[in-house]
Amino acid sequence: MGQYFSMRHDLAEEGMNFLFKTSVIEELNSIIYEGEVDEEDYITWKPVEKTTSHDLKELEENLGVEFHKSIIEYFNSYWFANLDGFSNDFYIKLDAVLPNFEFDSFRGTLERYKSKHNNRLENIPLGIEGNGLLVVIDNENGKVKLEDFERNSFEVISDSIEALISKLRIKR
Repeated sequence: MGQYFSMRHDLAEEGMNFLFKTSVIEELNSIIYEGEVDEEDYITWKPVEKTTSHDLKELEENLGVEFHKSIIEYFNSYWFANLDGFSNDFYIKLDAVLPNFEFDSFRGTLERYKSKHNNRLENIPLGIEGNGLLVVIDNENGKVKLEDFERNSFEVISDSIEALISKLRIKR
């Protein structure tokens, strides 16, 4: 993720400063916010490397699942507001990891997903693709797939979340 955020920072330095703008969430711990809110109610944010690890055991127990290690690593690497870009022909937007919000939002997403998938979590939703397909992590092997719920189909787009993030590019 450090490599991804470095690339994003370099592009922001070249004039694409909107890459580090986000809408303000009042209840959010301001650890990632920088500066003042602008006239459009956006604020600059910065990725912050996590120095403590959050245990997902309680969430796993409540949902009856054991997360693939890559999902645990995803939630324990950085605080960030936006992680998106293009991988091949796909626009991928992964879920933010925000202080005080990362597990509440994730829990709700998982509960809804589980209820629509025969009460099972074989795949873990972690974002969305530009055409509305879900970005999911295969909870057994960590592969990243696009899920078309209506067609009940999956397409593998990366061997891991780490590999996907390292390939994400932002078009100028």
